[in-house]
Amino acid sequence: MGDKKKKKSNGIARFFDVIFSLALLAGIGCGGYYIATHGTAVEQKINYTDNITEESTEETTEPGTIYDSIEISNQEIYNGSLILVNGDYAFQGSEENLVSLYQVMLEKDCHSFGGANSAEVKVQQEYAEKLIAMFDAFYNATYDNNVIVQSGYRSAERQQELYDADLEKNNRDYSDTVAKAGYSEHQTGWGIDLTLYQAEYDGTGIYNWINEHCAEYGIILRYPEDKTSVTNIRFEPWHYRYVGKPHSSYISASGFCLEEYITLLYGYPYEGEHLLITDEQNEVYEVYYYPADTSADTTMLPVPADKEYTVSGNNIDGFVVAVDTGETAASSEQTDEIPEDVQNETEEIVQEVTE
Repeated sequence: MGDKKKKKSNGIARFFDVIFSLALLAGIGCGGYYIATHGTAVEQKINYTDNITEESTEETTEPGTIYDSIEISNQEIYNGSLILVNGDYAFQGSEENLVSLYQVMLEKDCHSFGGANSAEVKVQQEYAEKLIAMFDAFYNATYDNNVIVQSGYRSAERQQELYDADLEKNNRDYSDTVAKAGYSEHQTGWGIDLTLYQAEYDGTGIYNWINEHCAEYGIILRYPEDKTSVTNIRFEPWHYRYVGKPHSSYISASGFCLEEYITLLYGYPYEGEHLLITDEQNEVYEVYYYPADTSADTTMLPVPADKEYTVSGNNIDGFVVAVDTGETAASSEQTDEIPEDVQNETEEIVQEVTE
């Protein structure tokens, strides 16, 4: 499915103990505001795809708030740019919609970065377009085009070869540098590795620009140095993952890794509070989680009837909907940074859920 953005005209919700704690944080910890994105406070509010059928029903959660219910295959929980693939959750989605990054670069006359093995480097179409946009901006800012996308999509067979080679090279029976076949982001087409001409990529110097701006293009540094205990993967300054907007904005500003963000979203179900995120352009998004209907092969997923939205599976048990509210945050209503006590307590809550 990938992410589906549409304008519509026409359960087991997993409530962890974290929901109550998050609500207290929002109402008490920072006076009605919770976490910030790109240095701006985000106010919470109470709730007032290929394989998607044309049939829909409308429901009202509050006067003036209209949602459609679209029917979506439960298989789609394994597809989309926000899926979590790691040592605990194997990739079970589609490997369709992959494109040659080199070919897309030719079509867009892009010369701001390179690709090892040229046409052999494949990624999801949406990722290819965002990579080109990001590296074009990077080149305009630095006049440097030495970055190479060394690898993108890998088949399960290729991933297993790399895993076995790493075990043999290091004479051990496990690896924290190469994922097992089926458990690697490279199999999804949403992850890439970077290198440089005649040097390894470490994200420092002028290349720190990429870390500072990648969230604007829906991209995150997937395996940060301070999150190895959560990701169970060593620090990889070269590995970047596409998750889409506004998720990249929140992950980047909060300092969370993808595992923590996916866990956090369980605290924002459709029926309860929705997470509001203000991105780098001060555009406001509303994000909520909805569990797949395990009693059927499809789920009736509630989506806004009159706003643009994207849908992604989480690769575990449900869907994440991100709604473009069409609103812009007023600068006078924003703060410069997240209160330290709120940030620390939030991280503790998320850690408790992930353990």
